[in-house]
Amino acid sequence: MTQNPPHNDTFDDIINEVTRPSEDRLLLIIHLQRKREFLGALADTLDAMRGAPEAELREMVAKLPRDIRHQIRAFDRLTEIERSVAMLTSAFSDTLRKECPDLTATELQVCTYLRAGLTARQTSDVMFVSVRAIEKHRQSIRKRLGIDKGVDLRYHLAHLTGI
Repeated sequence: MTQNPPHNDTFDDIINEVTRPSEDRLLLIIHLQRKREFLGALADTLDAMRGAPEAELREMVAKLPRDIRHQIRAFDRLTEIERSVAMLTSAFSDTLRKECPDLTATELQVCTYLRAGLTARQTSDVMFVSVRAIEKHRQSIRKRLGIDKGVDLRYHLAHLTGI
């Protein structure tokens, strides 16, 4: 049986998602990661149900809808928080781009995460790159901004004029 090509509206929606501004893509990636983690936990619960005694199985099945609804509400709250954070980080990125035009888009993204308090490990997880790649970006940012190794980059970014 041959599979029909995706409907144009769906394809257009996917293209629009991919071409949205980087902050929106980041929020989408974070959101998808959270959902993946929840679905993984749900799959683990379902696996645990296979060998459970009947009384325990009934209890586990009874809890599933409540847990799923709770997670949906949590996703909705996080979406609102993420939108607020995106507005703030977007303003920071725009100002930093004007103040430091030599920074690449990736370096601007790293600066935003650094200013927000993310570690190199956390930033690498969000950006789906290695910790070493983040460290290289930080070195490049220091070089482009003329910041010595002894100066805290996070502090410097937080106290740039006009940001």
